[in-house]
Amino acid sequence: MNRPVGNHPALDAAPKKGAREGAHVEDDLHVDRESRENEGLALRLAIGRDGLGIELGRPASVACLDVTELVVRMPQVRFPFNVSGGIAKFRNKRGELERVTIELDTRKLVRWAEPRLRGLVTAGRAAVRVDARRLGATMTVFESTTAGSAKPTTDLAALAFEVTVTTHGDDVVAIVHRARGANLPDVATALAIRAAAALFGNTARREGSRFIIRHPAITLVRHLLPEAGVRAPSGANVRLSGSGQADGALVFAFVRDAVPVEIDAAAILASETAQLLRQGDDARFSGDLERARALDLACLERAPRHPDVAYRIAEIDAIAKNRAEAALATLREAGGERAPMGTLAGALHLETGDVTSAIAALLHAAEREPANIVSALTYAAAARATRNPLDGLAWLDAAIARAPRIAELRWERARRRLSAGRLADARADLQELEALAEGSREREDVLRRGADLYREKGLGDAAADLYERALLYRPNDPSSLAGLGSALAREGRAARGAALLAHAIQTANACGQPTTWMDLELARILSDRLQDRPAAIARLRAIPDSAPEAIAARGLEGRLRAVLGDFAGASLAFARMREQCDRNPSAVPWLVEAATYEFERGELLAAQQHAGAALAVAPHDESVLALYKDIGTRIAESVRIRDVPAPHAESKAEPAAPAPSAPEEPIDEGAAEERIESLTRAVQADPSNDAIVDELVRILSRLGRGMELLALLSARLEDAPPERRRELLPKHREVLAQLEGQARSAGRDGEADLFKMALEASNE
Repeated sequence: MNRPVGNHPALDAAPKKGAREGAHVEDDLHVDRESRENEGLALRLAIGRDGLGIELGRPASVACLDVTELVVRMPQVRFPFNVSGGIAKFRNKRGELERVTIELDTRKLVRWAEPRLRGLVTAGRAAVRVDARRLGATMTVFESTTAGSAKPTTDLAALAFEVTVTTHGDDVVAIVHRARGANLPDVATALAIRAAAALFGNTARREGSRFIIRHPAITLVRHLLPEAGVRAPSGANVRLSGSGQADGALVFAFVRDAVPVEIDAAAILASETAQLLRQGDDARFSGDLERARALDLACLERAPRHPDVAYRIAEIDAIAKNRAEAALATLREAGGERAPMGTLAGALHLETGDVTSAIAALLHAAEREPANIVSALTYAAAARATRNPLDGLAWLDAAIARAPRIAELRWERARRRLSAGRLADARADLQELEALAEGSREREDVLRRGADLYREKGLGDAAADLYERALLYRPNDPSSLAGLGSALAREGRAARGAALLAHAIQTANACGQPTTWMDLELARILSDRLQDRPAAIARLRAIPDSAPEAIAARGLEGRLRAVLGDFAGASLAFARMREQCDRNPSAVPWLVEAATYEFERGELLAAQQHAGAALAVAPHDESVLALYKDIGTRIAESVRIRDVPAPHAESKAEPAAPAPSAPEEPIDEGAAEERIESLTRAVQADPSNDAIVDELVRILSRLGRGMELLALLSARLEDAPPERRRELLPKHREVLAQLEGQARSAGRDGEADLFKMALEASNE
């Protein structure tokens, strides 16, 4: 069809008098041009060698698609024909769809997809990125955050997956494959299939990870034309004949009786894999991961060492936990570690404790990852895993180069740069974050958070400057007021800082904001700068045990009470602090201080409880282990001193009769249970600590817990050196004899015989 000769379908204007037929049609077009700006679909007649047809007057939009070309041929209309009535004259005639061109602009697709994918990888607002290519795209779904966001990089979730288009007759098939990500709440492949299902909706039929769109060209046209009052055409043999990508847009051309578009080898392989894994992907989509794994294993039998099948099994094992070695073995056997897989392989290596291999796997994945967001978060995971600060900063540089708009990466780099003393570089990061901020509220958040960072590192002047700038946006913001007060106090203006903090606490209470961190900062200023320890203790007592600052508050309270001579109050405060530690690493310094305080006072049991709690949190800390050993040695020495008989003066008189031994004090079973738990953790951390073992043996003996005592002694005898074995064997035999007697008295002769045999074996 060549020459447009029609008008808008709604136009029914009469022709002008005296006008020729051709001019009449052109006038209709002229009149119609203004009205089409406010109508939904613009159509026009076209006359060509093949006769009459209908085509688009301008591109039409359906959801996120733009239909840029649409041609319907009318073979039943033959020359000569009269077009004076425009499209309205022919709208009831049945045509044949000749050609449709669809354009998918990725920017429009992103805007359309983001609200539909909200909540997929995170509870926050979803951000979507689409990198188009011929017959496919890489889609990335991640959490949309602001420049002032305080979320750590470990909580940033991102999902990337490939969508590849193939054909089957007149149908178009979209295949979801190679799903991967970082910090995901579920299996990546399941999330990717759910994302595609949310986007395709009812327009496609899902089969595993394949989405089949039946006759897409005629389906789209039958949606458009009836709305414009034109009869839907027939669409037999209209198939995808070409595809291209330019300026972020995908173009698909559908032509009647055309040669199907050429499908590349990667798309064919993806289709074969999707059909192989169809049942497993259906189970994954529904959330039945155990069934999906069983079906994947069956696929692995039919297709040995298939890397995509191995990857799907490994990602399920990673979610299930305690299967890291099995997942790595599966990937290794299939060669699956060579493909981009986000943070999966690195996380599995970290779970096995192999940090070096984890870093290597993360860097390998990050370098080869086409999705920028996932690559950046993978680099950030490698930076977290390393203990080398220079390597960590280098990998954060690489992460920011891949995704410069992820503010959390810049915050992490600024923090590390400050720790390394690179103040100018950290300041550059903060300035860039301020530039990224949109609006005054977000800019104020960036300034306040940057000031908090400076304050935590002890840079009071720099912190005060940023707090003052933040207060220009919100003069009564309690957090900025409190931060400024703390910063001023650190720089020698303690009275002014305390006054600002007190005002900030009042303001926060008035608007219902939490004030516990402000109370803690004010207590520190009162005690350290203004030497008012009683007032500081009063502030600390106001912080509840449920607050995040409870550990520091109870610890500081114990320290201040000890300085004031309130030893009982200090012990009570330290004990409350220990109850709140709950394996929190920030509690270790306070627990060590509490243990040292009680050790110096001679309260060895309390000291050992504090040190044991610290050892449970940091079992590999040499200083904590040394302290625990010192306390255990002192306890053992005190026990031996009590057991040695007192010396008596030599006398020619008859030897005096031995004094009757004092009965043992009754044991507090609740305290003993707590002590047994603490000692057991300590023995697991260091089985060679004889003082810990001896104390645990003594407590278990007093409680009469023979089976636990037997297990402890048997395990220690296996690894003990000869001299230590000689010390433990008598107790071991004694326990066996007691257990034998108890079993016989209860009528359990078979069990008693076992203990007897073990006793005889230990005597050989």
